[in-house]
Amino acid sequence: MVDIKSLLKKDSIIFEYNVKDLNRSKQFYQDIFGFEMVWDGSDEIGWCQLKLPVAGTTLGLNLIREGNIPSTSASLYFDTEDLDAVEKALKDKGVETKPIQDIPDNVSILIAMDPDGNEIGIVAPPRVKSK
Repeated sequence: MVDIKSLLKKDSIIFEYNVKDLNRSKQFYQDIFGFEMVWDGSDEIGWCQLKLPVAGTTLGLNLIREGNIPSTSASLYFDTEDLDAVEKALKDKGVETKPIQDIPDNVSILIAMDPDGNEIGIVAPPRVKSK
């Protein structure tokens, strides 16, 4: 019996978000996060891929032409050492964010939303320490 993990590429991971406006979403991820387009099928195909900051990873944007964007459990998270600076930079660019969630002695998390409401998580060392 073949072990499935031996069949998977070790250097290729694709995260996917469903979007309603492919051009708007491409622009968002290029302008806000500086992601580089690696493949663009345009609206005709309804798919593009942007290079993420870790080798071998890409973000696929899938155009949903009809109906609502299906609810998924997919999330994209990035690490930072300065969550407050990231929050300010996102707000300066008009990106909607939720309040930072602090889990004392563990982690602090900022959730930003792309134009279609997909959540983008940014995590940092805990800003709050227990006494």
